[in-house]
Amino acid sequence: MSRIADSREVIITSDSTGEHWSAAVWDPRTGSSLSTYKNAGALANRTLQLLSDTYIIGADATKPRIHVWSLNSPSPAPNLRLTTPGKVTALASTPSGSYIVAAISEKLFVWQSCNGRLLGNLSQHYQTVNCLSFSKDGSIFASGAEDGLIFVWSLFRVLNDERITPLHGFSHHSLPVKDLQFGHAGALGRLCSVSLDRTCNVYEPRSGLLLLTLVFDVPLTAVTMNARESDLFVGCTDGSIYRFNLHEPPRGTEHHVQVKKNSSDGMVYQGHKSTVVTLSISIDCRYLLSGSTTGEVHVWDIASRQVLRTIDHKGPITAAFFAKYYENFRVTELEPRLRLSNLQRVSDDTDGNQSPVEAIPRERSPADVLNFDAYAGNLGAEGSEGPCSRKLLEMREEIERLKKINAAIYQYSVKRILGTTNER
Repeated sequence: MSRIADSREVIITSDSTGEHWSAAVWDPRTGSSLSTYKNAGALANRTLQLLSDTYIIGADATKPRIHVWSLNSPSPAPNLRLTTPGKVTALASTPSGSYIVAAISEKLFVWQSCNGRLLGNLSQHYQTVNCLSFSKDGSIFASGAEDGLIFVWSLFRVLNDERITPLHGFSHHSLPVKDLQFGHAGALGRLCSVSLDRTCNVYEPRSGLLLLTLVFDVPLTAVTMNARESDLFVGCTDGSIYRFNLHEPPRGTEHHVQVKKNSSDGMVYQGHKSTVVTLSISIDCRYLLSGSTTGEVHVWDIASRQVLRTIDHKGPITAAFFAKYYENFRVTELEPRLRLSNLQRVSDDTDGNQSPVEAIPRERSPADVLNFDAYAGNLGAEGSEGPCSRKLLEMREEIERLKKINAAIYQYSVKRILGTTNER
């Protein structure tokens, strides 16, 4: 029975009122409430996050504070007061929950969750950051803001470099960026963005190339991709949701999408009457989740484009996404696998004696994941050797060895031929 429960997914939502609860967990099969998280008021837009299988966090909509709940408790975690330097406008965490990135106006703050250390204060945007997204492997994250700019950051650089600069910067949008989404392939996959300028851009985070620009007739406010990165979904201000097949891209970089809303080509999902603010796809790629500013959360069957059920809220949706149903949602006594501490508001590394931050992943070495340059197949900083550079060195040594063998065979063959000729 536990295996079946562990393989299930749940829906986690929050709205702008916080009237009865700050966040809630729902059964996607029935639409019934499984648990709620209370006593914190309304949460800010795009700040509700799961920290591994232990905590759920969300930034206060009006105060400089991040609320924390254990997954099995409706009340905030005692003795954990995550105070921030200002009101949080966007929030993201690594899949493991080890690092937290919060946007406060146009700045980004990076904390290590186990000890609350402030590791980075990133300032590259000119206006308020609206959205943050981590890659599925946790190696990089992206930020999008009101200034229309998008930056891709390496977590490895944030932890190790004195002068932190982004990996890539994109300025293709002319109006505010409203949503960002990394594909499931991590740093080697795709990054999608949508903006009020009616465009959806698809980037390659590894090289920083713009792969595709989709131009629509209405402003775009939400985006998501399925696990195979084959289908792209965008939400619009008129309540429509469009589906685009990335496995059949157009020949040119820019493509104007022309869709008839009443057509049966499977590209348009109509069910919302107001702006779509969030989208999410189930792990099995069968169901689509969407939330709107009128408080409706729809669960769609992707194949038939039918709304299977609707979860009504009291106010505009601020977050709605599919998540794995962890055992900690229902246990009586929670044994935390993740340590969480109060956050520093000022870095303690002003004396220059910065102690190293050690990341201990479960399956990969830090160089494989955190070092984006090595992980993505590029040469790292001077003097560093990632797995790809080591592989390249081995290949070069093998080529030199084969060259020597070929030269020896040639010399031997020439001597044998000339020796035979002289004897004759």
